[in-house]
Order: sequence, then C-alpha cells, then structure tokens
Amino acid sequence: STYQSNQPFKDKSVAIVGASFSALEIAADVSKSAARVVSILPSVPWVLPRWVPIIELLRNKDEEGNIASKNNEDATVTILPIDLVLYQRTKAYPQIPETTFLDPESCRTRHKNLQSMVGSKQLHSPLGEPANWDEPPFVAISDEFLDLTREQKIEVVNGRLSGIDDAGNLQIESKQQCRDGSDLMSIDDIDHVICCTGFISNLESFLSPQIIDALEYDSEDSFSPLTLAWDTLHPSSLPNMAFCGMYRGPYMGIVELQARIAAGVMNGSVSISCEEVKSALEISRSIRTATPKAQFPHFDYIGYIDTLAKLFYDDCYPIFNVNIGDVVLPSFYQANEEISEKSKQELETEFLRGQDGSRMPNIVLQSILGKWSFERYIMHLQTNKVERVYGTVNYSKYFERTSNDEEEIDGDLVGHIFKHPAKERPVLYREDGVYELSPTQKFDVFREYEYECNKDVLDIFFVEGGKRAHLFLSLKFVPETLSWNGGHNGEYWVKATSDHLCIKDLYNATFRV
Repeated sequence: STYQSNQPFKDKSVAIVGASFSALEIAADVSKSAARVVSILPSVPWVLPRWVPIIELLRNKDEEGNIASKNNEDATVTILPIDLVLYQRTKAYPQIPETTFLDPESCRTRHKNLQSMVGSKQLHSPLGEPANWDEPPFVAISDEFLDLTREQKIEVVNGRLSGIDDAGNLQIESKQQCRDGSDLMSIDDIDHVICCTGFISNLESFLSPQIIDALEYDSEDSFSPLTLAWDTLHPSSLPNMAFCGMYRGPYMGIVELQARIAAGVMNGSVSISCEEVKSALEISRSIRTATPKAQFPHFDYIGYIDTLAKLFYDDCYPIFNVNIGDVVLPSFYQANEEISEKSKQELETEFLRGQDGSRMPNIVLQSILGKWSFERYIMHLQTNKVERVYGTVNYSKYFERTSNDEEEIDGDLVGHIFKHPAKERPVLYREDGVYELSPTQKFDVFREYEYECNKDVLDIFFVEGGKRAHLFLSLKFVPETLSWNGGHNGEYWVKATSDHLCIKDLYNATFRV
C-alpha cells in the first residue's frame, strides 16, 4: 500500500516478495528503472492477461437444421476483459450453494481452463506452470510479467523468504535443491525488498477478549481471520456487530451486499433463522480449516454473491443476466433497475467492441513475443534456382536501440532504452539467419522491423541503422468470421488487410495471422 512509483528504485537492485496481483505488477513496474529485479514467489500462479480472445463456433446447418460437418465451420473472435471471461454463470440464478471446497478433479479442470487462457507463453518462461494440478490454482493478472522474465529483465526465484543474514543477503527456502544439496539459497547485493504479502488484521488492539473469543479470531490468519455467518454476522453472540470485507480478496459488490444484510438484520427488515445462521457459521469454519486452501475463501464469486442476494432480496434481484453463460456484474444486484439496465447496455456494447477487430493488434503482438525459428525459400522463375534463408526471429518488447543518437519520440527524450509512456511499447522484430545460395555458398544475414499498435491498426516499420525508418505494412483486422483450418489442431486464422503506399509501392493485400 506504500508503493507509489518506480523512481526511488532507479539503478538499484530490488527484490519483490509475493506471487499475487500486486507483486507481479510492482515487479513489472520496478523493472522500468531498477538495475536488477528479483521476483521471489512462494507459489507459481497462472499469470493471466488483461484481455482474452474467446472463440465461438458458428456452426453451419443444413435445411433441416442439423449441424454440418466441422470442415464447414466458421468462428468469430470476441476479445473481452479478463473479468468478463472469468465471471460467467455455470448455472442459472441462483448459482447456489456456493462452492467452498475443490477436490482434485475440480482443481485439474480449473488449471486446464486457466492454461487455455494463458497459452504456451507461461510454459516457455522462467516462471513455468504450476506443478501440482491436484491442488487449487492461484492466479495473478499482468500483461508484462511473463515477457519481462523471458527477456531476463526480471529474475524468478521459486521459494519463500525466510530471513536476511548479517551480511544483508536474502535467505530463500527454495523448492529446488541448491548445488550444496540444501534447500536454502542466498541472494546477495539486494538494495531494497518490497513485500507484497497481504495484510494482517489487528482487531485485538480495540476489541475486547470476550468479542475476540466469540469470533474465534486468529490474528495470524490473513486468509479468513474470523468465524462469521456469510463472513458478515455473528448474531447469536454479537447481535449489534457486523463485518464487511474481512477476508482475503473481497469484491466491492460483495462488500455492499454484506453492508445491506447487516443493516437489514439490525433494523429488522431482514429475517434470518437460527438454523440458517448455524449452517453459515459451520461453512465459515470449514472454509478456514480447509486443506489445501484455495487462493481466496470465496473463490466461487458468483455463488457467493448469489447467496447474499437471495438472503437480502429474496429472489427480487438480479433481473438481468441470470442464465447459464451470462456475465455477472455487481451492478446487476442493485435495487435501482435504471442502474442495472444501463450496465446491461454497456456490457452489450463491450461485447460488440470485442468483435470489431480493434483489440486484435495488441492481442497479436502479445502472442508472438519471444523466439521463433524461420525458414523461407526464394525461387528464381527464369532459372528455377532455389535459395534458402533460415535462422531465428526474436520479437522483443524491451529492446535497446543500437544507435547512440538520442531522438525525440512523443515529447520524451530517449537514448539507448526505448521509453514510451504515452502508449504501448513497440515490438522489435530481429531476424538472424543464414542465406544459402548453394551448399557451398553461405553468409550471415539479419533484418529488423518495428511493430507498433496504432489504435485499431498494427503498423510495421523498416529499421535502418538502428532507427525506425519508413512504413512497411499497416494491418487492419476485420470483423469477419474466421475460417476453421481444416480441422488441424483446432487452429483458426485471423484476417487482416493492408492498403497503403509504401515509398513507390502500392500495397493492397490480405493476410492470414
């Protein structure tokens, strides 16, 4: 909560401790100014992007309404914010009872679903994927962390910080055995340590011992420190006291409903039976003692908010998005139908934006970052001679310019390191290979381009002498259905067009990406 910016850590060595949202985002931010960043993760989360493409099949039907063969299927892509993808109903309202425990099979299903959102990027990064799919998955959200680890801007250490020795070295209980055979490793030359390890409550400083005992309070428990009905009430012992958001990972929609329920119980407008309270307290205890624990006590967000809504509204609300597959928003649980209606319209607009192709350039750039191999053949039509070029391509988002000259880009003076705070960084395409004229005639070659997202267009520029030169291609992704690639590996093509004048050449082309 005290972290403000990366500037205090300029040219320093910084260790970031933690494996959740803030830890990964702060590590990515600190890497912009620090000389060295070490990310110490006690567990391996799935690192989800902020935007996710959802592919929906548009199945062709015959005259009788039967689905045609897969070879004739088309699909459409909708690119949505990650929360709209994660919070979709698996049951019609009310999605109760809330799921509070995950067996190994449920854990594996969740891991597989999260892996499908990340793709192969995490597997091929220094972080790697979670190893034990029989235990509940942990997640974090960052568009940059994995790419920064792959480009060695962030070092990854899997383990727990156990202490700091007299020399100032960090002692890490590593999950991988060290060279000396121990499971304790040391990290030296660290100037700053930023702990992103959550909050510990301090209720004992102002609540009486009798209240503390009634709540079964544990000050060391950052997961769920209190035993409460719906994490809100303990009416039998403490009828005039309620809590909101006193567990790990509360959402504002939940906190608001907790407050409404608490106020309703205290003013008598909400009636809850003793049996309901007793059952809810037992659920609270089971959540607190569950092994292994999920990342959040109420990981079933929709089940939890539906439970609270039914308790308070008695099935009057929500009135929108109550069917399987519908996206759930907190605003749908408002008694003000005008607010809910407006949210419904905005959600529909968001889906339309996700299908118009404007979000595709960023998705494409995110997906191609890293190293690739390439091979191309050049055929001389008059002689039928074939020449081959092969090698590796590296798409890098955090590149250094080869020129020593400083230049002005959007008002920001830059030298070796490309700095572009106003918009997304461009991506450098660097191709290093061998040009094979014949089996005995070979020479090394390289080529560079810069890829940059310009609103809804992906621009590709030549790079000459270490500097961006003239425009090569300008790709606009069109909102058309995608052709299914013949059924091979479930692949889909995205269509893009380019129509522009490059020096003296007029390009009017269609690309499959």
